[in-house]
Amino acid sequence: MKNYLIALFSGLLFPLGFAPFDIWPLTILSLSLILYLTGKTSLKQAFLVGWIYGIGLWGLGVSWVYVSIYYHGNQGLVGSLIITFVFVSLLSLYTGLVTYLFIKLKTNNEYLDYLIFFPVVWVSIEVLRSYLFTGFPWLIVGTSLAGTSIGGWIPILGSYGVSILTLMISGSLVLMFKKELKINWYPALIIMIILVSSFTLYKINWTKEITTIQASIYQPNLTLEEKWSSKGVRQTMALVESSVLNADEGEFIFFPETALIFDKEEMQPWISDLERQASQRNISLISGIFAKDSRNPDSIERYNRIQGFGAANGHYDKIHLVPFGEFIPFRDYIGKILDIMGINLVNTLPGESYSPLLSNRLKISTSICYEIAFSELVRKTAKSGNLLVTISNDTWFGASIGPEQHLEIAQSRALEHQKSLIRATNSGISAIIDRKGQIVQRQGFFEKKELKDEISIYEGNTPFSIIGNYLIYGYIMLIYMYLFVYNRTYVLNKD
Repeated sequence: MKNYLIALFSGLLFPLGFAPFDIWPLTILSLSLILYLTGKTSLKQAFLVGWIYGIGLWGLGVSWVYVSIYYHGNQGLVGSLIITFVFVSLLSLYTGLVTYLFIKLKTNNEYLDYLIFFPVVWVSIEVLRSYLFTGFPWLIVGTSLAGTSIGGWIPILGSYGVSILTLMISGSLVLMFKKELKINWYPALIIMIILVSSFTLYKINWTKEITTIQASIYQPNLTLEEKWSSKGVRQTMALVESSVLNADEGEFIFFPETALIFDKEEMQPWISDLERQASQRNISLISGIFAKDSRNPDSIERYNRIQGFGAANGHYDKIHLVPFGEFIPFRDYIGKILDIMGINLVNTLPGESYSPLLSNRLKISTSICYEIAFSELVRKTAKSGNLLVTISNDTWFGASIGPEQHLEIAQSRALEHQKSLIRATNSGISAIIDRKGQIVQRQGFFEKKELKDEISIYEGNTPFSIIGNYLIYGYIMLIYMYLFVYNRTYVLNKD
């Protein structure tokens, strides 16, 4: 029982290294505690220890899910708690798998086990979690270092690579104090090398500034009820009109996800007049909008689109949709259950291609809401783009820690490619992020306010922009191949 309580406590420490707490050493300490605890655990107990650790980790780390279910999911208090606990329990299976695999695969060499194998097992499960069942790449360890002065490896190795380095620090801490509580200085040297190299690499600029633009971000701050009402539509249209009217020549204007809830053709006279005014003064208006399926105009299903108006050309339709939020997996079966529970969802159509927006010879890499969490998806256009833009509607999660974590993920993407990032949301948190992952300006929750600033535009690529996660994937595969050969050889020699 004592070990399980320690595992739960250790898990609760993990999210404190992420936004809005930002005490990243606590995440490292949390990982050290679960590694130490797992090292003393039998194979039979390993999975349960990891699962309970996950209950603490995800119970606090994704507590924002409850806000969405309770306030917007048509569920009562008990129902919301049950659904949230089921979600947390399922996510905890991943951490249970980590501890089980570590005990199953570990060798007799503690240095290899703690510095190489445990980091690889953890990150391989992070990767698995990012793709399995449409993926949930949330609270990736390396993301906790975005926006800090020791995030220097992120433009080279990405968030997964920095996860490995962070876990090596956790393993080193365990080794330092493991043997009869006497400090072992070799692991301390490893920690120093990682931290000093990260701090040094952080000072390197992989991209170069080519120009600046004047940009404004508008946060309408409408409740979900207002957003879908005729009054809310009129307020948004008036805000868009005034943004163009008050903009300087050549300015870039950004509005959040689905700021315009009607198809472009349904607002044609208004859109035409807006585009005419924007084009006359070379203004680039970029906004979220719903779009009909041109092949089936009578369908109620829509694309979740980011559209360029005026001097900005092109559009991008969201490809990676959120299960149960934008589409229903196994709809023929699950849909009936949701109907009984009174949860009504409309399917959103997935986009078909990755395409940047173009404006005044700039390439704008776009992503919508949840997509910013998928580093390889963002990389498809970011490597050839000059500016990163992500739009979202985090109103579903209120003033919880969810939008703060979402913003931190955007900081990681900016640092991975060392390009400025614009984040426009309906009710928070809109922000301007520089190429180092630092927040230049941000809006508060439920704050109707305009952010206006001069944004640096960059060209060039970081090593991560070119290689992506493939270097880390290759490293993980090599380590697993070694473990496979080692374990086979060990069994043969034992026989």
